Amino acid sequence: MKPQLISFKLCPFVQKAVLTLLYKHIDFDIEYIDLEDPPSWFTQMSPLGKVPVLKTGDEILFESSVIIEYLDEVYGDSLQPVDPLQKAQNRSWIEFGNECLFNNYQLIMAADKTSFDEQRNTLRKKLDHLENQLTGGAFFNGSEVSLVDLSFAPFFQHQSFIAEKIPAIIDPSRHQKLINWSENLLKLPQIPASTVPDIRKLYLDMISRRGGYINLNP
Repeated sequence: MKPQLISFKLCPFVQKAVLTLLYKHIDFDIEYIDLEDPPSWFTQMSPLGKVPVLKTGDEILFESSVIIEYLDEVYGDSLQPVDPLQKAQNRSWIEFGNECLFNNYQLIMAADKTSFDEQRNTLRKKLDHLENQLTGGAFFNGSEVSLVDLSFAPFFQHQSFIAEKIPAIIDPSRHQKLINWSENLLKLPQIPASTVPDIRKLYLDMISRRGGYINLNP
């Protein structure tokens, strides 16, 4: 039985799971729901009321990092390092990527200049840490794509959308390795298929609807 992914069109955490499914050539089904008005069956399925949720047979998995590790272990060759320490370090950076995604959301939700500047500065400091971690290779661990790469791709895609509203947060003067990495990730052929076709419009429309400080083009 094919795994089924429960999704919300704008969720970058779902996109992590979709990218893993696509990159590992796993046949799957996907169902989109409205998180603001979820069906009753979803509230019973997801203990945290969040997506993604992966249904495999009669079993349910939730939390994106758990889902992508399960998919990596069960299907095909692993996208994680063999060395236990490096594997654990990669897991740490996947969690770091989750925090960057949360910062993206807090940035577009910031209601005033003070909170907007705070979120932008926080995110830039995190990007400084990430820049120092990178070796300058095509991907996070060098020449091969890993789960860390697939976890950060949604962040970079959303950053590209945000950069249409404000000056880019990823700064060429301090994040050159990061820019190289992001460009390589966004060139992956799985990226266009990992979201709905109109993701850019949906994301920019969401920013406008939220009415946050970002709409003032600070």
